[in-house]
Amino acid sequence: MKIQTLAPKVYVPLLAVHAAVLIAEPARVLSWSYALVLAVMLFTLFLGGRRLRLSVAHNRPWWTMLLLALAVQLAAFGLLLADSLVHPQGTLVAFDPTFYFCLSSLLLTLAAVYNPVGPLHRWASALDAVLACAAAGLFYALLRDVIKQDSAETSTASLVMWMFDAMALFVVACATLRFAVAKRADERRFFVVLLVFAWAELVFPAIHNRFILSSESYLPELCLDLPFVAVGLRLSQRRNVAFRWYRPNRRAYLIAGGTSPFVLSMALCLLAFAQFDRNRALAFGAMAMGVVSYAIRVALLLGHHLRQEGELKHLQRGLRRTVVRDELTGLLNRRGFYRNLDRVWERVAQERLPIAVTLLDIDSFKAYNDAHGHLAGDDCLAAVARALQQEADAYGDLTVARYGGEEFAVLLPGRDRATAEHILQRLRLRVEALRIAHSRSLHGVVTISAGLAARDSGEQGEKSELLDQADQALYAAKRAGRNCLRWFAPDLPASGLDRRG
Repeated sequence: MKIQTLAPKVYVPLLAVHAAVLIAEPARVLSWSYALVLAVMLFTLFLGGRRLRLSVAHNRPWWTMLLLALAVQLAAFGLLLADSLVHPQGTLVAFDPTFYFCLSSLLLTLAAVYNPVGPLHRWASALDAVLACAAAGLFYALLRDVIKQDSAETSTASLVMWMFDAMALFVVACATLRFAVAKRADERRFFVVLLVFAWAELVFPAIHNRFILSSESYLPELCLDLPFVAVGLRLSQRRNVAFRWYRPNRRAYLIAGGTSPFVLSMALCLLAFAQFDRNRALAFGAMAMGVVSYAIRVALLLGHHLRQEGELKHLQRGLRRTVVRDELTGLLNRRGFYRNLDRVWERVAQERLPIAVTLLDIDSFKAYNDAHGHLAGDDCLAAVARALQQEADAYGDLTVARYGGEEFAVLLPGRDRATAEHILQRLRLRVEALRIAHSRSLHGVVTISAGLAARDSGEQGEKSELLDQADQALYAAKRAGRNCLRWFAPDLPASGLDRRG
């Protein structure tokens, strides 16, 4: 039998028997009632243990804390059963059940604030756990002080009831905020269960406590079963059918994530205020802990975001470099060359400076690839690029780029024609001096040809026109026998023919 169909078949008879016992009111009715509550809780623990076994490793601390909370309440009701056997009317209590219920609420809160993903979240979870333990300790101390005043007075019982309601509401707030930021499906599955249990622990005990203060009937005891039935039915479901539509958006994530640590610190400060007349040193210490812990949490979060911002900027710089840089040679690619040309063109126009543009091409590179292979061709391109860049670095403001394939571009701002030609001759000789063997070259080594075009100071023109002129001049250098330079001349033929090789 599937567990999701077995759970109702177990819970419904137990609830029916419990209701019949409460209506019939046999001798030791409280003992029978507590025994049936324990039966419901034991089956719920079985379902929880099954879910723990099926959970992934990083989610097991959550399910373990939930099971521990259930086990603590099981112990409390077990002791209530033992006490009811001695005191059938329930007028005397031989132990303190409030401790167990406070401990159970603390475990549910710890489950809500625990986050195992990432070192920041683990540190924040540890800090939140310390706050939760401090708040639970203050709440229990305050509760014991209220009970010690006069536990027989109705006003005291009513105050204790409201205090437990406030504690349950605090657990609901923590569980709801944590569910609001749950992103993973397995994470949401747990927090749906926690949310159902937290709300059931708020609503049904509140109904039970109000009825027992105003009625002599035993029927309100049935409300003790209902939180465990609600969570048991959720535990028996294989899939998370509730809130399947929910996905935290950015706004919900920011609001809920920022509110959660504030709720813990505020709860601790409010409990400290309540202790102010009883123990001022304890109250001041608790308030200081709340403020300091919140400051530490903010500092951790700020440091984390600053580190992420630094990593993001580094990544952005890398992406920008990838966009404008050639991966093989490390030079600017055509996009980067055009961006730099735009800036330089505007500057030389404002300062009325000359500018020269050169297109370089490795001679007979297709034949080199055919003879030596593409890997050797890549090595050749990288070596030529390094030689060009090293020579250009000696002049400061020259731009060298890989224009495409085996073609390179050099931008020479502020240089007249004679200076530009001198620099380009040095670049050509630097490449030839590499002595990269090329059996199919007329010179026996890898060489380059270059075409130059220039604009004199104050001369008007377009960037695209200047590049086209350099391209035509490069074609002329190829026709002239390669391993040489040629300036653009108006009578040069168009460069539409293939000049490879």
